Amino acid sequence: AVQQGVQVINLSLGTNSNCDGTDAIAVTCDAAVQAGVCVCVAAGNSGPGPGTLGSPACARLVMTVGATDKMDEIAPWSSRGPTTDGRVKPDVCFPGVHITAARARLAQIGTPAPEQGYSILSGTSMATPHAAGACALLLQANPAYSPQQVKDALMNSAKNLGLDMNTQGRGRAD
Repeated sequence: AVQQGVQVINLSLGTNSNCDGTDAIAVTCDAAVQAGVCVCVAAGNSGPGPGTLGSPACARLVMTVGATDKMDEIAPWSSRGPTTDGRVKPDVCFPGVHITAARARLAQIGTPAPEQGYSILSGTSMATPHAAGACALLLQANPAYSPQQVKDALMNSAKNLGLDMNTQGRGRAD
């Protein structure tokens, strides 16, 4: 993706064990950020306990995304930090509960939506595309922004949900 010149990568995947960001996939994701790409990673769905992030959500430079519902509450299954080396994650949260999403014609996933070709799904994998879209919009408005500036803009403008940082990061992106 980096070689193709993308500006934003969305990763809705991960392992089941907490980590410190030194495994191969986390290092690769951080290398993409260092190459100038915004990398948004799903925190995972292993919450509500602490230290439930897998890789690449534990990567140091990526934007790790937790999930909220329409009431601005953290989804109970949204994975939480800290990482095994003590860093705060997720970085920020986006809506990820009861999201209507496009699905492949023959796919059987989630709850069928009233509209043909869509399903209703929940997970940090539903929150992370919202983050990727926000990154794309920020880059459209500010083409010279670095991945860190994009991440900072989303984190610094997030609505604080009044929870500890390893549950909400900076809060729900606004």
